[in-house]
Amino acid sequence: MMPAHGGAVAGGSPRTVQAGLRAFGLGGNAVDAAVAAKLMACVCEPMLTGLLGAGLATVRIGGRTEVLDCFADVPGRGAPPGLAPPMRTIEIDFGPDTQAFHVGPASVAVPGLAVGLWALHARFGKVPFLELAQPAIAAARKGVQASAFLTQAIALLEPIIACDRAAAALYLPGDQPLAPPHLLVQRALGDTLEAFSREGPRFFQRGDGAQALLARLDGQSRLGARDLAEYTPEWRKPLSGPVPGGRLFVPGAPSQAGAYVLRALAHLTRDGALPAEPFSGEALRRVAAALRATEAEKAELQAGLFEDGFLAGWLARGAGAGFTTHVSAVDAQGDAVGITSSLGETAGLLCPQTGLMLNNFLGEEDVNPRALARPAGARLLTMMAPSLAAWDGRVLVLGTGGSSRIRSALLHGAVYSLAYGLPPHAMVRAPRAHYEDGVLRYETWDRPADHAAALAGFPRRIPFEQPGLFFGGLHVAGVGPDGFFGAGDPRRSGAFGTLQG
Repeated sequence: MMPAHGGAVAGGSPRTVQAGLRAFGLGGNAVDAAVAAKLMACVCEPMLTGLLGAGLATVRIGGRTEVLDCFADVPGRGAPPGLAPPMRTIEIDFGPDTQAFHVGPASVAVPGLAVGLWALHARFGKVPFLELAQPAIAAARKGVQASAFLTQAIALLEPIIACDRAAAALYLPGDQPLAPPHLLVQRALGDTLEAFSREGPRFFQRGDGAQALLARLDGQSRLGARDLAEYTPEWRKPLSGPVPGGRLFVPGAPSQAGAYVLRALAHLTRDGALPAEPFSGEALRRVAAALRATEAEKAELQAGLFEDGFLAGWLARGAGAGFTTHVSAVDAQGDAVGITSSLGETAGLLCPQTGLMLNNFLGEEDVNPRALARPAGARLLTMMAPSLAAWDGRVLVLGTGGSSRIRSALLHGAVYSLAYGLPPHAMVRAPRAHYEDGVLRYETWDRPADHAAALAGFPRRIPFEQPGLFFGGLHVAGVGPDGFFGAGDPRRSGAFGTLQG
């Protein structure tokens, strides 16, 4: 029997989850909870998301699933043609592996998250927006303790944060990454959240928030006033594909990862039943092979992603992938929302007037591929893919951060939960793998000692022996006949909570 009232929330910190649960206590629905949680995430997870970032939301209301696209646009509307200003390249050390990112004013794309959250709430929300924002406003002004994951993220991004004096003063006090017991106090951000909640999108499109952003860029970017004023979130149809007993709904364009996940599932299952043991060497080999087969089609997918009808044909042929955070929310009516959002790795710039970090989406290869020039005003690509599975009277929302690893984390979530039936707490912790650029990266715990013997076909391998943020943070929430269920990923200090009516 479905619960009569209340809801469940999973996210990247306990305070994020509590803000969402409070919305249920005010009589709100899954949309209210997801919006409140995402606003709190902007306070508690400021390296991973912010109102000058962008995102996607997958929304299921009354049995109908839609995707809200509030991802970033290419800047330069109305600007004269010319070469883009140069970006700065910085390499981030993930321990067993490294990754290069590009930052600075020229890396900033047109943000969409704030306008998107407002549009989502305006269509489906029940509780006033300002009331939903109150916990985030108070937390920003009073200060929050840095979580273990935020401390880790700041330490990893230290070379980027140190590029900007204002950002370093906030996140690197005493030239050291912010860590307990130091409180992260963000009074300017609290004022920004309140002004946005009262003024709506105008604050970021034509008002004080827009002016502060343009002043911070100081003409060193192609982003201008027209880009902000003309930005529009879009409601889109999802893609979907079969999963054991039901269907998986994922975003289409501008998301690459949604199509990757469906295509990888097709590759994974066309060779017959999966091995009985989910962590065995053979199961790892099958998943890695599916990821490799899909990776080989990356250029084709990126080139055709925005063409009408391309994705349907691309997926039909196969029948037979940062510093990002995600919120999942479900309510007793079976309605569900997943919102994934990001700042990239940040541009290494803090806007002092608003307390907001700027995004660096133009500096991410998966988002702004060099081989695929997008015109000014067009959406950039993204790996974000908030997803939703519906089966046997149950609904499960799942999503993750992790840049290019988003697609592999989601594939593992779908396989572990729907094919192997792992409970949420085990599913989010279970070892994952990722294949990219000819290298198989994989987590080793819980695997048998001889698992590597099955990987002879993958000569370039990097094992990860300890949990870390490299493989994303899969936060899931669901509802079904047995009530609410879900979990937060310990790799990124994830949390989960329920409120029973």
